Amino acid sequence: MTGALDGYRVVEFSEGTAGPMIGRMLGDAGADVVKVEGPDGDRARGWGPEEYDGTSIVFQVLNRNKRSVVVEQAIPNSALGSHIVQRLLSEADVLIVDNGQLDVGAVMAQHPRLVVCVVSSWGPNGPWSDLPGGELPAQLSSESTSSLGRIGEEPVRLGTELASMHAAAYGFQGVLAALLAIDEMGAQRVDVSLFGSLMQMRTTMWAALSNPDEWRGFHLDSYIKPPEHGYTAKDRLMYLTVGRVADPDEMFRALKMDFAMEDPRYEMLRNDRSGGMGDYSHLTHDLWDRGLSQFSYDEAKEIIESHGGWVFPCLNFQEMIDDEHVRLMGLFISYPDNDGKIVRDIRPPWILSDTPASVRRPAPRLGQHTDEYDHRDDIAG
Repeated sequence: MTGALDGYRVVEFSEGTAGPMIGRMLGDAGADVVKVEGPDGDRARGWGPEEYDGTSIVFQVLNRNKRSVVVEQAIPNSALGSHIVQRLLSEADVLIVDNGQLDVGAVMAQHPRLVVCVVSSWGPNGPWSDLPGGELPAQLSSESTSSLGRIGEEPVRLGTELASMHAAAYGFQGVLAALLAIDEMGAQRVDVSLFGSLMQMRTTMWAALSNPDEWRGFHLDSYIKPPEHGYTAKDRLMYLTVGRVADPDEMFRALKMDFAMEDPRYEMLRNDRSGGMGDYSHLTHDLWDRGLSQFSYDEAKEIIESHGGWVFPCLNFQEMIDDEHVRLMGLFISYPDNDGKIVRDIRPPWILSDTPASVRRPAPRLGQHTDEYDHRDDIAG
């Protein structure tokens, strides 16, 4: 069986995270993706950690299912006259390009059925559109870091490329929508930005979870609450929710938490059922820890669940990988790299019965597929 986008051709003039992730998802769905790089390659090739052969693991997971073609000029605008680039564009259905790298208007005029996805930091219009940007500026300007850390301590950023990943998800959906409508609408330019993607996510949070008559809920009080890292049993951290518990007093007695019943915060404890996400959970956390630390995780889980609650372990990364449910979901896939070594990677996020996603080729070496194209005088190496 072939992928849903089998037969579609994609040219990727993008580096870093967002654009390459769009290309990866299109490639996972079956599209033929050619990554155009300058002589120094995508900057993500230098992002650690590295595999045994010096390949960046970050680059590897962002650029599977692609071929790499190197052009002489590192600046793509200078490469537009290259025969190899013109040939790629003439055969392409989709172009992924970082903002400012190509004259998109000229490209679309030359290729009227080409869907172009432009990835930027701040969007195509407005006073910020030409400013330098990136992952951290997008996180800060969208207020996405405000819920992190503790008041009075050093600021904390999100370690993951949150803005880039959301931009990639929106860009991927936009490209699919444009391809679906191309016969009726013609080619379209799809713009996606790191800042806009995070603002969309935060707007969803504000709009969907807000009550205009009261200031409460984790979408609001997360600004002042400390981070939640789970509750402490004897042998591990755990999460819990007790919203279904019919008789919380009986449950607390079973957990030997009579001391909590004498605490002035007890009404907060018994009425706050969400286990870390409630209005008062940060004020009663120490009561839970004192009670649960008397038991192993399995013992506490049995007691709480016997009363109608739910309990989940806090897993480290290796425990998550080895978890039986994760294994049965098929979350990870394996495939050979360019040297035949088996790579373990995260599978594509969707499962389609008749057009399954797959990994057909590993991330390419720099310029690995350049010789598959003619006009070598226009190609570095």
